[in-house]
Amino acid sequence: MEKISRRELMGAGAAVAATAALGTAKTFAATLPEGIRGANVSLIASAMGKVGMDAATYSMTPDIKPLVEHGETIIGPAITCKWEIAPLDDVEDINKYVYDPLDQAPAGSVWVIESGTDEIFSMFGDIITQSCTQRGMLGAVTDSGCRDIQEMKKQGFSVFAKATIPYGPTGLKPTGANVPIKCGGVDVKPGDLIAADVDGVIVIPSEHIEQVAEGVAKHLAYEQDVRRKVEAGQTLREAYPY
Repeated sequence: MEKISRRELMGAGAAVAATAALGTAKTFAATLPEGIRGANVSLIASAMGKVGMDAATYSMTPDIKPLVEHGETIIGPAITCKWEIAPLDDVEDINKYVYDPLDQAPAGSVWVIESGTDEIFSMFGDIITQSCTQRGMLGAVTDSGCRDIQEMKKQGFSVFAKATIPYGPTGLKPTGANVPIKCGGVDVKPGDLIAADVDGVIVIPSEHIEQVAEGVAKHLAYEQDVRRKVEAGQTLREAYPY
């Protein structure tokens, strides 16, 4: 009989949990404003420009890349975690600022982590993401690194980070959860919408969600009209005025 490793067994369990959580996450997606629902990051960025917002201000630095993605844009409210350079002198800080907020996170949310350092550490691994997946969370974004990528791929959990690295944070400690943070050069508040896919990560401030949704609907209609003109044989100069 072929032996199954502990990690393989965990991965199989996570895959089952991911399937069970998918329905809950899709239910959350149905509550998004119609304009944003189904939009990708590039469309959101273009829509921001249409409504007078600077997309560069809300787009995370391009060194935060999709390390695990599943071909779809994830969009959900931010659950934030803030780390700082300081000795971890009380392990209860991990419970208060990492485990408890994730255990209480609503389905459809996205975990966003400020590491507080330019050095690359693994801020989480597959056991934490397994728990996130079971709760229906969509993914995680960090301005540092992570590990256990192969297991995360099996779980169906999307991860956006700077790099993979096999060891966790040293000389850092978590100091806050669901507080304003800065990740990838962008200010993120709890409840802001995070959209992430192969084109990058963009933040929609909660106070601008409806405005951006209207911009997305308008820009999508514009792009569809341009595509029809191109398909009909018009030149770019005719169909796609700059």
